[in-house]
Amino acid sequence: MPSLDEYDYSAVFVHVGAGYHSKPNEPTHLRACGDACKAAMVLLKNGGSAADAVEMAVRVLEDAEITNSGYGSNLSLDGTVECDAVIMEGSGLSGAVGAISHVQNPISLARAVLENSRKPMSLKRVPPTLLVGEGATIFAKEQNFPIVDNDKLISPSAHARWERWRAELGYGKPPEAGSSIAPAEVQIPDGPGEDREEDAVTDTVGAVCVDRWGQIAAGSSSGGIGMKHRGRVGPAALVGVGTWVKVIDDDIVVGVTASGTGEHMNNTLIASRCVDRLANADDDLQALKDCIEQDFLGAPVVKSAITASALGVLAALASMVSWQAEPELIMSRNKRTPKVALGGKVLPFRPR
Repeated sequence: MPSLDEYDYSAVFVHVGAGYHSKPNEPTHLRACGDACKAAMVLLKNGGSAADAVEMAVRVLEDAEITNSGYGSNLSLDGTVECDAVIMEGSGLSGAVGAISHVQNPISLARAVLENSRKPMSLKRVPPTLLVGEGATIFAKEQNFPIVDNDKLISPSAHARWERWRAELGYGKPPEAGSSIAPAEVQIPDGPGEDREEDAVTDTVGAVCVDRWGQIAAGSSSGGIGMKHRGRVGPAALVGVGTWVKVIDDDIVVGVTASGTGEHMNNTLIASRCVDRLANADDDLQALKDCIEQDFLGAPVVKSAITASALGVLAALASMVSWQAEPELIMSRNKRTPKVALGGKVLPFRPR
C-alpha cells in the first residue's frame, strides 16, 4: 500500500477577483496570491484538510489591504464594512455568512457555521448553514470571535474611494475630473495605453484546494460592491452562485469559485453551471468558454440587464501543487476589451 508521501494530491488555487488590476499594483496582488498559496500548502503538507487550506488561503487574502475582502473592503453607502463569505466541502456541507459586520475574517466565521452544522440541535431543529446581518454578528460573539470596531476594518485606500464616490453621488464636494471609477461596474481599459493607477476591482477573492487524500473544498470572501445598500448579500455568500464543488467519483473532483457581476451571477447560478460543464467535458477550456458565453452572457436575464456584466475577467491568479517549492503566479491581461478572457493550464498528477 503506498504511503501518504508517495501519493500527495495537495493543490491550492487562489484568485483576487475580476476587474482591472492596475499595473502599479500588480506585484502587490501577486504577492498576496503567493502568500495565500504558501500558507495553505503548509497546512496541507502537515496533514490539514482541504477545508483547512481554503480557510487559511482566504484569511491571508482577507488580511491583505489590496483585496476587497476583510480588512480593506469596499464600504457601504453609510461607510460600514459588510462582508460575505462561504466555504464548501466536497461532501456537500457548507457554511456561509452574509452582510456580516465587525468581523475581520468572515471566511473563518463561515467555517464555524459549517462546523456547527454537523452538531445536532434540540427540538429537532436544523442547524443553519447561512447567517446574515446582526444574526451573523451574534453568532460570532457566541463563538468567541473578536468583535472589531468598524473603523478598524477600513483601510486608507478604501476610505479614499468611499469619499470620492460619495462626492460623485452628491453627498459632498464634486470630485476632480477623472478622479475615480464607478463603483458598481467592472471596467477594463481599451488598450495597453490606458494603464490606470487605480484598480477597478469590486469583487470576490477565492480559493479551491485539494488535500493529500484527494478531498476538495472551495471558498469565497468579498466586501461587495462599493456604495452598496446595507444588508446586500452577494455571490460570495451563496452556494451554487459564487462557489460550488462536486465529487464525480473516486477519481474526479471539481471546484469553482467565481467572480464577477454579483446580481447577474445570482440569477444564473453560475458556479454550479460551471462545475456541471467541467464534470462532463473533454476540453476543460472549451467548457469554461461555453459556461461564460452561453450560461452567463447568453442568459436572457443577463442579456436584458440594464448594467454591464462580467465573469472572471482579468484576474490575478496563483496555483501551487505538492511538488512545487514556490507558487506559480499569473496576471492575465488583454490588449483590448474582451468578450471572454480565458487562461489556464493542466497540472497532471505525478507521484513524489
